[in-house]
Amino acid sequence: MSDPKDPVFRMDPSTFRVQEPARSEHTEVPTETDAGSAAPGNGDADAALPVAPRTRRPRRPIRWADMIVSIVLLVLLAGAAVTASVFGAFLSFASDSCGVTGCNFSVMSIGVWFAVLSPWVVFLIALAGTIVMIVLRRISFWIPITAFVLIVALWLIGAVLVWAGT
Repeated sequence: MSDPKDPVFRMDPSTFRVQEPARSEHTEVPTETDAGSAAPGNGDADAALPVAPRTRRPRRPIRWADMIVSIVLLVLLAGAAVTASVFGAFLSFASDSCGVTGCNFSVMSIGVWFAVLSPWVVFLIALAGTIVMIVLRRISFWIPITAFVLIVALWLIGAVLVWAGT
C-alpha cells in the first residue's frame, strides 16, 4: 500500500516548460504519442527528452449573419411560446359544453396542461441548443425554426387530447 502523503498524480517537470530547450542536431524529439507510450518508472530517462508541442487547429470564423438571424428567431420563438400557452389556456373553455357526465375531464386537463407547458419546454431546449451552437461557431438558425414547428405540433397534440375528452 502506498504512503498517504505521496501525491496521487505525478507530472514530469519537463511538462512545465514555457520555452523550447536548446536541442542538439542529433537528438530526436518524441511526439506526444511516443511520450505517452513510454513505460512508467523510467522517469529519469524520459525527463531529459523534450516533448513536441501540439499544434492548434484554427478556430472557425464568427458567422455574424447567422448569429443575428438566430437571435431574432429566438425572440420570435418566445412570442410563439407565449401565444401557444395563451391559446392552450383557452382550450379549457371546451369543457363549457359538457354536461354532468358528458366529458372526460382528466383527459381534457392533461391536454390543456400539455398545450400550455410544452411550448416553454421546447423554447428552453431551443434556447440552450442555439447558444451552444453559437459558442461552437456552427450554423444555428435552423434550431429556432425547428422549435417553432415542434411548438405547433405539440400544441395540436394537446388540442386533440382536449377534443378527445369532449
